[in-house]
Amino acid sequence: MEALRGKRDEEEDFQTVVDCDIDAYIPVSYIKNEYQKLDVYKRISAIESEEEYMDMQDELIDRFGDIPKAVDNLLRIALIKALAHQTYVTEVGINRQEVRISMFPKAKLNTEGIPTLVAEYKGALKMQMGETPGFLYQERNKKNQDCLSMADKAQEILKRLQELCVKK
Repeated sequence: MEALRGKRDEEEDFQTVVDCDIDAYIPVSYIKNEYQKLDVYKRISAIESEEEYMDMQDELIDRFGDIPKAVDNLLRIALIKALAHQTYVTEVGINRQEVRISMFPKAKLNTEGIPTLVAEYKGALKMQMGETPGFLYQERNKKNQDCLSMADKAQEILKRLQELCVKK
């Protein structure tokens, strides 16, 4: 009820940041009108679920045609950010070598499921303890993956972490 009255639980008030080294923007050739472009950026940044992600994709195709790669990347990053926030993740760092996931210190996760999650990745995923707990994913035999495949891996791990979230 407090959430409906505008009071937020301070223990759950955190920001989520996604850092990924890929081109993620709306090119002038796709949306020429600056006001429309700003509106689309705002709406993409507000994506909170896979359903909203899919709806935004459909709307962009209907209004502006096939989605360019840079816009698809922007949508994917927005979805990763939404998944991360839902799973109490404060930061996701994605590059060609690894995926780093930093957890909110007061994350509401069923910790009993973490060993099973880590085991599923056969040594590629490690739990990191400390002031800011988190996970590190590195594929041992694959050097310099492309960032998109690592973004897909981040999305997959976040979906698995979502399963460990304690429902309110």
